[in-house]
Amino acid sequence: MAKKMISRLSVLAVLIVFLAACSKTSEYTNVIPADASVVASINLKSLAGKAGLDDKENEAAKQKVLEALKSGMNAATFQQLEKVMKNPSESGIDIQSPFYVFSSSSFPYPAVVGKVSNEDNLHASLDVMVKEQICQPVSEADGYSFTTMNGSLLAFNNSTVMIVTVNGTSQTDKAKEGITALMKQTADNSIVKSGAFQKMEKQKSDVNFFASMAAIPATYRNQASMGLPAEVKPEDITLVGGLNFEKGKIALKSENYTENDAVKALLKKQMESFGKTNDTFVKYFPASTLMFLNVGVKGEGLYNLLSENKEFRNTISIAKADEVKELFSSFNGDISAGLINVTMNSAPTFMLYADVKNGNALEALYKNKQSLGLKRGEDILELGKDEYVYKTKGMNIFYGIKDKQMYATNDELLYKNVGKAADKSIKETPYASEMKGKTVFYAINAEAILELPVVKMLAGFGGKEVKTYLELANKVSYLSMSSEGEVSEIDLCLKDKDVNALKQIVDFAKQFAGM
Repeated sequence: MAKKMISRLSVLAVLIVFLAACSKTSEYTNVIPADASVVASINLKSLAGKAGLDDKENEAAKQKVLEALKSGMNAATFQQLEKVMKNPSESGIDIQSPFYVFSSSSFPYPAVVGKVSNEDNLHASLDVMVKEQICQPVSEADGYSFTTMNGSLLAFNNSTVMIVTVNGTSQTDKAKEGITALMKQTADNSIVKSGAFQKMEKQKSDVNFFASMAAIPATYRNQASMGLPAEVKPEDITLVGGLNFEKGKIALKSENYTENDAVKALLKKQMESFGKTNDTFVKYFPASTLMFLNVGVKGEGLYNLLSENKEFRNTISIAKADEVKELFSSFNGDISAGLINVTMNSAPTFMLYADVKNGNALEALYKNKQSLGLKRGEDILELGKDEYVYKTKGMNIFYGIKDKQMYATNDELLYKNVGKAADKSIKETPYASEMKGKTVFYAINAEAILELPVVKMLAGFGGKEVKTYLELANKVSYLSMSSEGEVSEIDLCLKDKDVNALKQIVDFAKQFAGM
């Protein structure tokens, strides 16, 4: 009984793996609807190599599985399974071609698409699954063949295979009607003509994708567009990018794509509101900083951008407009902020620095504190020339201007050492070199967080599950998010820089599973 179950799962796994490969576009992508708001392609051939599945140790494991299955199935079934496991192309699926996942309002069922290389071989693979009672016998429909298994509908013709998730007979019948229409589509009425799709296809990552804001519920789209000109429509913006597994790093890169001229103009103005960082304040932050943000700001450009937003204009009265503009315009250069420490006894400690032209804005803030609506127990006191403290019941925030550098912190010791370089600063962290030339850079220092006494204390109360999570977290060095020009990037960087990140994940999973 156990052998029969292993046999069924193995054959199903083999088929799924062979369906999930990725390469260049061909005619089978014509089945993807033109209104698809999210599309992703996954290069499992590349992923398998990076995961080390082709290593000798895994070849040995594959052979052991075959030996275990041999006595649990008839000779013909085993022969087909062995042939497919040793040469995936025997499955009937072109393993050099893309495997696509898409979401569409006109075809509201989770679906994936692959390319058929040999329809006879695919029939043979499905015959094995029928004999093992994994799927139903193959039937014929209008222009394609299909079978069902475990809530999924598998449909194919001589070039295309689709796996569609369905729930019940009613959905199955409706999905089959939709598949009939999709199988007959041409390039002209499919996603292939989309500029976003074509841009996605040029990406060289393990996983390529595009996601239109049209996929976001209308309520949230309306909130995102609040105050923007009528010609700027969020649904005209598409995020195009790729996920790639590299040595010691998982990298997710993306950029905005649009064909709307008004949106292009808005995006250009946004870029002009920020400049490349100069790492002016990096030396003031200790290497143990838990989270660090570095942004290059052009204050006047940022104000001009915001002033075009109707909601912003309605919020700022005409009387205060000049003051607000002066406040924004005073920032010109780097703004750096860091979460320095977290304890059980007090509020998290933070530090902020910013390049400013003068201290006029802070002086005006102090002189007009009566109009700020301060609550009982709150006050702003002047400590000296361009030095202030905002006092509350919970904590004090010291802020001011020193050498045209604005600062703010809720730690008195940091306040007393404003403008002094740290003994060991962020310049010595693994991510220091990654910041150069970026418009925005944000890092979460996993190593420093795991060294916190409060984290170690909480870990001591955890069980086996917490221990497993900590072992996995201990492989991470830092997580960074950055922007340079039109490209944004999120990187999960591991301590081991010599081994592909995916292989490290797979090896950890095998260790956890006792393999």
